[in-house]
Amino acid sequence: MNSIVGVISNYQAVDNFYIRNSLKIEAYNNSNNLQGVSSYSEDDEAARASISSKALELYNAEQNSNSNSNEQALDNSNKELTQQEKQEVAKLKATDAEVKAHENAHKAAAAGLRTSAPNYEYETGPDGKKYAVAGDVNISYQTSSDPEVNLKNAQQLKAAALAPAEPSSQDRKVAMKAEREIAKARQEIQDEKQKTEEKSEANKNSLNIQNQTSEETEIKNETSEI
Repeated sequence: MNSIVGVISNYQAVDNFYIRNSLKIEAYNNSNNLQGVSSYSEDDEAARASISSKALELYNAEQNSNSNSNEQALDNSNKELTQQEKQEVAKLKATDAEVKAHENAHKAAAAGLRTSAPNYEYETGPDGKKYAVAGDVNISYQTSSDPEVNLKNAQQLKAAALAPAEPSSQDRKVAMKAEREIAKARQEIQDEKQKTEEKSEANKNSLNIQNQTSEETEIKNETSEI
């Protein structure tokens, strides 16, 4: 069974999203290829996700879990930071919060899909504490023989890719890949529907022929009796 995998990130805008199936893997190095992703149909209402309360809960929990490691970091609190160092720390704190909120927005919006814990790259600030400066999260699902299931999962992946308030170019690439899977699933659903209708029509015609043959046989029998 094939697996659809997306690695989505705010700060690591690399083409590490891939699809493990027969689809052709395409590189999106031209920013023009990313146009149109922000427009959705009514069926894709779920893709209009933004940073949710669940994402903020994940972020706060993560901050609490990291507090102990920060306390164990090199303690330079007794050292008086220069104005430039204070500005650097403030910038790192803001980046840390943005990176973690962004990745947790992806994770929170991927409910029902398989997700990894956010992976972060850290930088040590002048205060001796570590701050996240880059991150990514792995989201995947197994393709099914049921196109309805594939449609639902692909829509969920698209929603997760576009969940942050400001999706990155990498996020949009993942959304475009998910959109291709959505189109494929919808086509399969339409094909199955058409086959069902054609089969039903064939059965109906066959029944009509049988009834007509039966009526003709009865007429012949009646004629013979006369």
